[in-house]
Amino acid sequence: MRMCFAMLLCLAGCGGGGGGGVGDFPYPLWVETDVLVADVDGDGRSDIVTLAQYAGSASQREGRLIVHRQTGPGVFAAAETYVVGIYPWRFATGDIDGDGHIDLVVTDVDADSAFLLLQDPANRGRFLAPRLLASAQGLYDVAIADLNGDAAPDVAVASSLKDSRRLLLLYQDPGQRGSFRPAVDLAVPGSSTTAVAAGDVDGDGRADLLMAIALETSGYTPNLVLGVSLQLSDGSLGPVTTLAPQAGLNVVRLAIADYDGDGRNDLFSYFTPSGSNYHAKLTVVLQGPASGTFTAPMDTSLADVKGADDAVFADLGGDGRPDVAVAGFFPEGSPSKVHSRLNLFAQSGNGRFALTSSRELSISASRVAAGDLDQDGRNELVVLGPEDRYLVVEP
Repeated sequence: MRMCFAMLLCLAGCGGGGGGGVGDFPYPLWVETDVLVADVDGDGRSDIVTLAQYAGSASQREGRLIVHRQTGPGVFAAAETYVVGIYPWRFATGDIDGDGHIDLVVTDVDADSAFLLLQDPANRGRFLAPRLLASAQGLYDVAIADLNGDAAPDVAVASSLKDSRRLLLLYQDPGQRGSFRPAVDLAVPGSSTTAVAAGDVDGDGRADLLMAIALETSGYTPNLVLGVSLQLSDGSLGPVTTLAPQAGLNVVRLAIADYDGDGRNDLFSYFTPSGSNYHAKLTVVLQGPASGTFTAPMDTSLADVKGADDAVFADLGGDGRPDVAVAGFFPEGSPSKVHSRLNLFAQSGNGRFALTSSRELSISASRVAAGDLDQDGRNELVVLGPEDRYLVVEP
């Protein structure tokens, strides 16, 4: 019997609404940026970690990473808050220092930095103070994986700075886990990288990279391609192969997973429009008959879907294959009223998805993650809104 997690509303004691206004913005202002589900403290129960910028005024802004540890079935301890940078945007988890517990890497788009938060060895589930891992303009998205075959997780950071033409690679010092060698660049055939994901694309047991590469714009219209770099047998990353060119779209999420259960991983991306002439969509690039080759991209249009700020690729039906949840908020009517919606998509074959349900949400959610919170072997969804409000929803 599944635990009744459906629409569990959790109001964390962080931030606040209302208050006075400065300029065009009402302060305090809360901008949620990311959310993930992971067993932070190693107790066998999944926890919820959120990321946001909190601005008390135009001059007082700080990043907040907030950990909600699950202490019992559906019971979460008081939120634990860490101040990280100015405007943290994305984070990734991995056991960086080899102690058996997950650590965090956070990118900050205002501080032009990436921060490492190692777990406190004396207090499981709690993190030491953020440590500057890299400093460069435009650090945007992040992935953690063993990128050189030495069994220690490394870090890849997308550099969205125009004309940087690179993906930033940070390899661990083989003599001291938790320490990193100076950053090196993976050259990309475009202006910059805006998103990155890691996984075994070609089935050789090595971690490869999937990335979104920005090309030169056509006037004000963005152009981009997906790029794949396969890890070679000597531990180096091979040249970037480009595929699935796009115009007028921005990549929000990337994933590497097996769409059709054939034992070979495929490439997933979620695009949002850059203007009213374009529409959000889901794109899957299936792997071809030969390892490391790909078929034409298959699109699922979200032109008629409202509430499409963020997406997560995860098994939502219990069949072992990835589905999609898309969440967001939007105004409607005159005078306008803000609505928020969670949209669920199931596979419909050949790399495409079909909308199965749309659910109204009681918070203005703009971020979504998936994970098994009730330990029944199936994923729940977590949608995140302002002031660290989140809902746990059964798909």
